[in-house]
Amino acid sequence: MGKTLRYLTGPAMFMSLFSCASLPSATSRSSTPSGPRTIIVNGEAISEVDAGGFTSWIAKDFVEGGPVLLEVGFFGNPLLKGFGFVLYDGGNTGERALYRRTGLEHRWDSGPRVTDYALVIRPDGTGLYYDSFSDPSGESAKATRVYKCHQR
Repeated sequence: MGKTLRYLTGPAMFMSLFSCASLPSATSRSSTPSGPRTIIVNGEAISEVDAGGFTSWIAKDFVEGGPVLLEVGFFGNPLLKGFGFVLYDGGNTGERALYRRTGLEHRWDSGPRVTDYALVIRPDGTGLYYDSFSDPSGESAKATRVYKCHQR
């Protein structure tokens, strides 16, 4: 009887503990509830400690402001030079991107063919989004969206 009781109460206790656990919200600063910030990039958790810190910008609607729509950034570790990330919807989840600084502008390229999407942040904080994936010629020279960006 003792073993049967243990087999029945064990899963019940596990379920009750799991049901009380809270998941981080999309607006939390990190995918982990405490400690250094952690982001999820292409399904992989990356801690700011392991990455040498994050330098990032948040992007909001240019006219209305409102919630954070994107966050772009790069890693502080010299071994990760040229790599960055794009996080979506004010959350901590996104995808890898190539990062480079050209003069005063910052640029992130991402997508299935690496350069299908680009976000360029000008010195005045204007973020210009380009979508060459939707343009079969790949010669999209006009931004499809405009954001107001500032460094986090």
